[in-house]
Amino acid sequence: MNKKNFRNILENDSEEIFELQNKYINDFGNNIWKSNELKISIKNGFLEGDVFLIENRIAGFCFFREIDDYVEIYSIFVEPFFRKKGVAKQFIRNCIEFCNKKNLKRIVLDVNEENFKAINFYKKNNFILCGKRKNYYRILEKFYDSLSMHLIL
Repeated sequence: MNKKNFRNILENDSEEIFELQNKYINDFGNNIWKSNELKISIKNGFLEGDVFLIENRIAGFCFFREIDDYVEIYSIFVEPFFRKKGVAKQFIRNCIEFCNKKNLKRIVLDVNEENFKAINFYKKNNFILCGKRKNYYRILEKFYDSLSMHLIL
């Protein structure tokens, strides 16, 4: 995917990201970031990241937080039509660039243990399993464990 389709996430993106999460509610379950929550988190520097744009419309996003000497990815999402086209891989590259500029040592994330496509994607991108969290995700009324993964830089 062309790198020009990516840019840093902005406060003004929060409503469009919220709408995108709701459009694909089955991918998020109860784990949706509210528009105001995103806006405040971006404004206050709590969250950083990128959006993927097609014709000035957000079709994917990645946001993360710098903590001590690492980055924690909170969410990577790509609309189904644009999956398997290198968008998520570019999000990971952008995150690695961010870490390299700030001399951060690793990237960590949690993924639903049932999300086999995401788990395989992360493994292909050199993330390794480093833990498990019980009942971390809630989708509808069912709880799922999280697999914690990390990439050492």
